[in-house]
Amino acid sequence: MKLLLIDPPFKSFTGIFNFYFPLGLAYLAGCVKREGFECAILDMDAAEGKEGAFDFSHEYERYQAYIKALNDPQHRTWKLLRKLVKEQKPDYIGITAMTTKFGSVIQTARFCREELPNIPILIGGPHATTMPDLTLEIPQVDFVVRGEADETLPDLLKALKDKKEIVDMPGVSFKKGNKVFHNPPRPFVKNLDSIPFPDRGALLHPESYSSEDMGVMLTSRGCPYLCSYCFHMWERKVRFRSTENIINEIKQVKAKYGTPQFSFKDDSFTVKESHVLNLCEALDKEKLKIGWSCTTRVDLLKDSLLKIMKKSGCNVLSVGVESGSERILAETEKGITHSQIRSAARLLNENRIFWSGYFMIGLPTETEKDIEETLAFVGKVKPYYSGLGVYNPFPGTKLFDQGVKLGLLDPAPDLDHFLSTNPKDLFFKDPKKRMVSISGERFEEIAKNATEYFHKYNKNPSNMIRRGFARRKAYFQDFSLLKRDIAKALELIGIPI
Repeated sequence: MKLLLIDPPFKSFTGIFNFYFPLGLAYLAGCVKREGFECAILDMDAAEGKEGAFDFSHEYERYQAYIKALNDPQHRTWKLLRKLVKEQKPDYIGITAMTTKFGSVIQTARFCREELPNIPILIGGPHATTMPDLTLEIPQVDFVVRGEADETLPDLLKALKDKKEIVDMPGVSFKKGNKVFHNPPRPFVKNLDSIPFPDRGALLHPESYSSEDMGVMLTSRGCPYLCSYCFHMWERKVRFRSTENIINEIKQVKAKYGTPQFSFKDDSFTVKESHVLNLCEALDKEKLKIGWSCTTRVDLLKDSLLKIMKKSGCNVLSVGVESGSERILAETEKGITHSQIRSAARLLNENRIFWSGYFMIGLPTETEKDIEETLAFVGKVKPYYSGLGVYNPFPGTKLFDQGVKLGLLDPAPDLDHFLSTNPKDLFFKDPKKRMVSISGERFEEIAKNATEYFHKYNKNPSNMIRRGFARRKAYFQDFSLLKRDIAKALELIGIPI
C-alpha cells in the first residue's frame, strides 16, 4: 500500500525561490515506511525545479500571481500536479496544510480527487490542527490528522487498510455522513529518538535540492516561551533528541548528500545549554567538519557558549528582535528587552558570527512612532542581515485573539475566502484596515518605505562579504553553494542572473 504526501504549490506561483525540503513530511515518510507502507513525497515547489527570486522585498505584490494561479485549473503547475499524482498511483494521499497557503491546499485536494476519485485524502499540519472544522469543509477531505502525526498517521493508515473503526483513535477528526467527529488529542511522543530519521530518500525530484537543502534538521521539538504572535503546536514543552541520535543523522546526510552546511531549525536552539554543549563537543570529537546555522533568542546567549558554538562550526545565527519600540516589544510577550538585544548583538559581533536580526511591523496597536523606532533600532544593533516581516495573524495566538476583539479580524472565514485573498491579508475583515491607529493607505506607504530601507541596509557589501567568509568552508566542499550565494548577492544589489 502506498501513501503520497504532498506539499502544495506556493512559491512556484509567485516566482520566489524556496529553500530546503518539507522536513515534517519526511519525518512522516520514515514513520509510515517503518510500518510497512510505501511512501513518496511530492514537494510541488521542487517539481518544476528550484528557481526563482531571492529578493523578498516585493513579496506582497508577487502573491497576486498566486491568487490568479489558484483559480486557473489550466495553470501549468496544476496540470503537472495532476500528472504526477496519477503517475504515483497511491492508495492514500496526505496533504500538509500551512495557513498561508491554505488556498493551495483546497485546490490540491480538489485536483487529486478529480484524478483519483476513490483514494482517501488526509490533511495534517498547523492549519489543520488549529482549524479542523474548516479543513473538513473541503468536500474532498476525508480525515484530518491533528497535532504531532508521527504515531497517528501510521495508525490511521493501518486502520484504513484493515477496514477498522477509527472512532477512538487519538488525534483524528473525520466526517461520517453530515456529522464531524473530533477524537481526543494524542499525547506527544515522549522519546524523540524512537522516531525514524526523516526519509529524504522519499522525496521526488531530488535533483531540485542542493546539499544544503538536505541539511535542515531538528534537534528538539517545542518552545517554552509565550510569544503572542506564535502558534505553539507543540505547546510549551520542549523535548530533546540525544546527542548520539543527532550525530548519526548528520553522518547519514553527509555521507549520502555530501552536505557541508546544516541548519538546525529548533524554535530556540540554545534553550538548554547542556544540550548545545554536548552536541558541540560531539561535533568536535567526530571531526565532521561541517558548518551549521541555528535560530535562538537574545536572552539565551553568552560569550562562553558562543565561543564553543563557533569552534564546533556555527557560522550563521538568527534571532528575533521584533520591534524597536519598547511598548510593542512588550506586546509580543517575547520576554526580552532592548538591553538584552544590544548585549547579544555586541557578543555576536565580537565573536564574528554572522547573524541575522528579524523585525516585524504592522501589529494591531502599533503607531507610526513605534515603526520609526524599529527602523532606528536596526542601526543601533547593526545585524549583518536584517529581515523585515509585516505582521500576519495566525489562529491560536494571543495577538490573533486581540485582533478579533479589536474588530480587525474575522475568526471564521469561509473556504472561498482563501481562494480569493492575498495570503498576507487572511483573516482581516478589511485588508485596508490592519491596525487601530494607521489607515490602510498610510500603512501601505510606510511598509513600502520600510521594505526599501531594509533592502538598502542589506545591500551593504561588507556584510555580504562577511556572510561569504562565514560559509567559506562549505564552498570548498560544494562549489554550487558558492554559485547560489553569489546569485543571491547579485540579485540583492540589482543584478539578477
